[in-house]
Amino acid sequence: MYEVTTTMRLPFLAFAFVTAAFGQVASAEQLVGNINGGGGPIAKSTVTLWAAGEGAPTKLSETSTGDDGAFRFEFDIQKAGGDVLYLTARGGEPKIGGSQGANPAIALMATLGTTAPKEVTVNELTTVASVWTGAQFLKGETLSGHALGLKIASGNVPNLVDLATGGLGPVIQDP
Repeated sequence: MYEVTTTMRLPFLAFAFVTAAFGQVASAEQLVGNINGGGGPIAKSTVTLWAAGEGAPTKLSETSTGDDGAFRFEFDIQKAGGDVLYLTARGGEPKIGGSQGANPAIALMATLGTTAPKEVTVNELTTVASVWTGAQFLKGETLSGHALGLKIASGNVPNLVDLATGGLGPVIQDP
């Protein structure tokens, strides 16, 4: 009887361990990108990933850009709960046009939708597209509101701007 119980416990424990380990990995997502302004990178900018819904947005992750304006972070997609994801970039040091050091007035944004792309460029165009489509849901730099309205607004951002490159979107370029 002892051998049968031990034999049955090992596969169960192995299954439980694998389920727990992969359950955590499955919810982790990685997002990489660049913060640009004036056609060049912005170093030392604070980049924050938010999930917007009915109430106050949930901060999912935060990091700073390197000297090349690049950032990378991992976040738990389950914490987003299907809400609309958006990025904010605050402050930093522009690396183009004879930078005069840190500029705390820099404020950029990109509304990503309910799923994050693998790569994103945040710049003036992503900011204008995000603010234009989400104006009724913005209070300062906080995005919140009715779930359906937020999804519709975020779904229009890629029409105006290519989130991967930060360039113009297909609707803007279509004659």
